[in-house]
Amino acid sequence: MKIIIVNSYFSLVGGSDKIAYETYKVLKENNHDVYFWAMDRKPYFEADYEYIKYFTPCYYGLKDYINNPLKYYYNYSALRDFKKFVYFIKPDLIHYHNISWLSSAIYRVDKHIPKVSTVHFAQCCPVGTLMYKNKQYCKNMLCKNGNYLPCIINNCAKTNFEESIRKTILSYFELHNFKYIDEFITPSEALTRKMIDTKIGINESNIITIPNFLNQQELAQRPNYKNQRYFLFIGRLSKEKGVHSLLKAMKDLPKEIKLKIVGTGPEEDILKKYKVENNLDNVEFWGFLQGEAKKNAFQNCIATILPSNWFEIFGMTNIESFINGKPVIASNIGGIPEIVEDNMNGLLFEPGNVEQLKECILKYWNNPDLVVEHGKNGYAKVTDIYTYKKYYQMLIKCYEQVIEDKSKKAYGRIL
Repeated sequence: MKIIIVNSYFSLVGGSDKIAYETYKVLKENNHDVYFWAMDRKPYFEADYEYIKYFTPCYYGLKDYINNPLKYYYNYSALRDFKKFVYFIKPDLIHYHNISWLSSAIYRVDKHIPKVSTVHFAQCCPVGTLMYKNKQYCKNMLCKNGNYLPCIINNCAKTNFEESIRKTILSYFELHNFKYIDEFITPSEALTRKMIDTKIGINESNIITIPNFLNQQELAQRPNYKNQRYFLFIGRLSKEKGVHSLLKAMKDLPKEIKLKIVGTGPEEDILKKYKVENNLDNVEFWGFLQGEAKKNAFQNCIATILPSNWFEIFGMTNIESFINGKPVIASNIGGIPEIVEDNMNGLLFEPGNVEQLKECILKYWNNPDLVVEHGKNGYAKVTDIYTYKKYYQMLIKCYEQVIEDKSKKAYGRIL
């Protein structure tokens, strides 16, 4: 099968970029002809990749937006460049991933080619986080039936009112272009249900859940059921990740309980200031880690903590924690409880509930045998369910079905 993988970046910027590239690799390993197309932004996953010359120029800075605001909503030059690549490759199927910086205009390339799109964030929400006024989870999902105006009315964007307007307009463009996608893929049943419930033209017939996965190298990681007596947060330091609640919990816990925070983000300075003001000497900020340093952070912790306030659609750190033999303390929200089972391989608490979070931390601190038991359960689950082999089996079945359905429709039109 000849497949084009499309993603904003051919480099590791976020979790969606990793999944896009790992999908590209697992398909190649199974003898498919696979090609990657993205923006021309270095560094690349593969510096010598043959088709970089077909990549489209970057468009994501403030200067770019001021000079040509329409291109932000409908990137006609990206569509033109992608058409050239598609006509050159002549793929059997196109698989889109996170195309936030490419624009949904590229969905419109050659309507006869089957297309699938992996949803890496809550695309039924203009800001993608399902955060009402950028403060709390939007349980009622105000932007239903393709009406995105509540995002402007409630100023839901992270930065300012201008962003709320811009994201809302962009959502209308995306909604119009959804019709060019034959099948949507989500990493969790929670997101699948959310996309259907918001009634934006997506239903059970054109959406499927295929969980994210670990690659062969990651699955070869051996679990470590010992620890160096600290808890670990690893992720982006932003409001929706709930690190503020975690620090509030740490303020009232015994000082011998330690927390290591790995990651950077817009709230970093505010969080560090809170640490100083509240004498949280048992909290350390380790910055951004990768490779062996990141692995060691997982290997030596008691458990990882994911205190998200937003609709976390999957949470890759959950399965990364499990493969290292570590249980997870996490918010009971979004796709998290599909991975983290309360009192089985982790502990769940109500998002933003500091008292419940403290109870979870103390439970693991005072029960080392329970930590080991839950860590073993997590390891068993990740090696059974979240593997590259399972992902490939489900993905190729989806591809084959979409190609077959597209062919039947085309045959029906001919008749």
